[in-house]
Amino acid sequence: MKKLLCAFLLGILPLVSATSALAQNYEHLLQDFRASELTREDKRFLQAALAFEGHYLGLLDGDWGRLSREAMARYSRKEFNSASEEWHIAALALGFFDRFERDGWDMQFYPGLEMSVLVPLRTLVTDPPSANFTNLRHSGSSLSISMGIHSQATAQRVHDFTMGAHARSSAPYSVRKSSLAISSVTKSDGSLLYARSNFINGSWSTVMLSARSYDASTLNAVASSLTRGRASQLTITPNGNLEKAIRGTLEVVEAETRKQQGETSQNVSRADQGAETNGSAGSGFVVSQEGHILTNAHVIEGCNEILVDGGPARLIDSSQEFDLAILKADTPVGEAVAIFSAFPAKLNSDVTVVGYPYGGLLGGLNVTRGSVSSLKGLGGNATTMQVTAPVQSGNSGGPLLGPSGNVVGVVVSKLDAVKVAGSLGDMPQNVNFAIRGEIAKLFLAQNGVDPELSLSRDVAAPVAIAEQATKFTTFIECK
Repeated sequence: MKKLLCAFLLGILPLVSATSALAQNYEHLLQDFRASELTREDKRFLQAALAFEGHYLGLLDGDWGRLSREAMARYSRKEFNSASEEWHIAALALGFFDRFERDGWDMQFYPGLEMSVLVPLRTLVTDPPSANFTNLRHSGSSLSISMGIHSQATAQRVHDFTMGAHARSSAPYSVRKSSLAISSVTKSDGSLLYARSNFINGSWSTVMLSARSYDASTLNAVASSLTRGRASQLTITPNGNLEKAIRGTLEVVEAETRKQQGETSQNVSRADQGAETNGSAGSGFVVSQEGHILTNAHVIEGCNEILVDGGPARLIDSSQEFDLAILKADTPVGEAVAIFSAFPAKLNSDVTVVGYPYGGLLGGLNVTRGSVSSLKGLGGNATTMQVTAPVQSGNSGGPLLGPSGNVVGVVVSKLDAVKVAGSLGDMPQNVNFAIRGEIAKLFLAQNGVDPELSLSRDVAAPVAIAEQATKFTTFIECK
């Protein structure tokens, strides 16, 4: 995913300067990267991303010193064969998002140790404890993490053991101070072993890490994160320069994708076309206890009045790039709040489309089922995915639910079978599209709406999914 993203960005970002419309809005993305314009939180996030890329071996402290500058320069040379530009930090952050969201990497404070450690909260496995350690393991790699509070003698034995495991011609790494000890070695099979002990409150708080050589960057990222005391979470500053670079880069990607689609895009019809009588209609779903509703931007485009389940609602924000909009109902709507899956939809996984096709003329809420047939949309669009669940006019903005009944996308469009048949001589069947759930969650977060997430992978019965969907899916009218 990261390599595809970098290759795509490398191909289109240089075109910004040659395209007047894009150059006016996005020329800043081609400027030299300036770390001084980033917040400490943004720098920490980029340091973590660089560590996982294998370029950074310093602390995740937000201080952009020599190690950070050299790591960013190495990343840009490797991925783009150039000096660092503003859009490179967007590519770096976007490449980290998949790992960040999938595994739940974040800083965790352990009160007994009085230390903070970067751990994969969603994929962390607890193994049986040993004599001196609590043992954890990352299910997505070979990384193991052991933690313990020791006497000086025990801590000394731990570091002696670590140093004794070194079996390479290069010298092991070692730090010895009155309140800090670090040992890092490479074993005969190429695997890595790392130990760090801090003298805190009269005892030695020790963290040991081990991993196979192919997971060296993961081990080094965790080693870089070790912090005495409580460390803040990894975040991106809202409306900060890193977020602006990410949003600008995504907008360029979307604009170029639409351009590349050309005439092919004419074969896609929005899933609300043909539903209007005096205006138009579509679907949406409740995403907060405060009454926020998520739908497509094109559902409420040009509306003088917006109704949700017959009651008035107002527009909070919309994004033409993502084709998403947030509404706020003036009166309570729905009986429940839709819960988003914490995991991306998988290829060939079951999905359920819920909405009000044809302006509700089919007798109310309509449910269809299918699967994810492609993780990308038309022309390789990375913000959407393709599904086989039947979609009709009026389904736009409705939730796409995964096997657990949690939201994995937002229904947006379908392939116009008649136009494609006229062009290709073949009638496509069930070629429909949904905005990816990760994009929807990002859009909500950008507007101060924290979507409710579920880590459940349990498969729910189809009838139960439909019953729950009736409680948060809404009918939207545009007057």
